Amino acid sequence: MKYRADDFYEKNRVTTLLGIKAVKIDKDKKTVTLSDGQILPYDKLAVATGSTPFIPQIEGYDGVKNKTTFSTLDDAKRLEGMIDKTKNVLIMGAGLIGLKCAECLAHKVKSITVVDHASYVLHSILKQEEADEVQKVLEEQGIKFMLKNGVNKFDGQTAYLDGSTLNFDILVMAVGVRPNVALLRDADAKVNKGIVVNAKSETTLKDVYACGDCTEYLDVSSNENKIMAILPNAYMQGETAGINMAGGSASFDK
Repeated sequence: MKYRADDFYEKNRVTTLLGIKAVKIDKDKKTVTLSDGQILPYDKLAVATGSTPFIPQIEGYDGVKNKTTFSTLDDAKRLEGMIDKTKNVLIMGAGLIGLKCAECLAHKVKSITVVDHASYVLHSILKQEEADEVQKVLEEQGIKFMLKNGVNKFDGQTAYLDGSTLNFDILVMAVGVRPNVALLRDADAKVNKGIVVNAKSETTLKDVYACGDCTEYLDVSSNENKIMAILPNAYMQGETAGINMAGGSASFDK
């Protein structure tokens, strides 16, 4: 029997409102105002607004043809339509997004060059010894790295780096994301770089939860609050929020 999403929604009493945005949360009245004027009440509220790719202001960027970010399925499909075995790809960013993109493109294009200001890959989550092992594996797949380097300007399909130039056919911008926090910031929740949540996915507002790329929380490996915009963490946070909102008890730090 073929799975149908509509059957799931009907069975679980889920109503979807596509093409409509939440524009305001009233924490006192416990309502959400939508872009079409509707005002919806809530007993428990989950915010999963995700993040937006960060595009640094670099001279000549607007004139670059065949460029994309790599954060959504639409991005991946756009990039798939650009590539072939004759294309040279420049990836800006040696973090999780940039390296996943490089891994996906390996052996599908003529060349891949990854540029980053950091001195080693995955700088925000790994120590250098571990990162060097990751880089070695990727280099064995033909991926080139230009670290401790950055793009100062573009001229068409030429990137001007620190002391050198690089010609490319496709540019992938993967220098990080910015959490979408405006809804909760405007509602007076605690927001740093991301929406602050605890291990139960609770925000500082009563009965309001948040999960995914829009949040920051305690990273047990460093004992610091961080944004960890990766799928496994978003899944665990979302599951935790759902259980707690339904009256159960869950924590994603165990």
